[in-house]
Amino acid sequence: MKRTYITGDDDHVITLGVKISTLGTACTSVFKAHGGGQEIKIADSTDESGNIREIIIGKASELKDNYILIISIIDLSSLDRTEWDNTSIRYHLNGGSSGSLAFIEDIDDTKMMPNGKLLVTKPIELK
Repeated sequence: MKRTYITGDDDHVITLGVKISTLGTACTSVFKAHGGGQEIKIADSTDESGNIREIIIGKASELKDNYILIISIIDLSSLDRTEWDNTSIRYHLNGGSSGSLAFIEDIDDTKMMPNGKLLVTKPIELK
């Protein structure tokens, strides 16, 4: 489910953090896109947690009317299937008119693949 974050029109810096709680291994990438235009990768997770520590994604005025797309792949294949539901993702944005705002993954953001990998795609509209 697409969520919305109000950036405002000023030059405040907008930050993003991604926190994955899982027993599996994960990787995350963050992309910026303008209204259906080409996506530009702006960040990757750096370890097997899939977490992205708070990063600057841009100035409010530059991000307005764009989207960020956060894609995480979580490998649960080495776990017992009973442990697959013990996964959650929290997305935290800060610096815009919406202030400090957190989102979680929604059920329609997730797709379980037959190979035990969970694909989570979180679009956030920046207004």
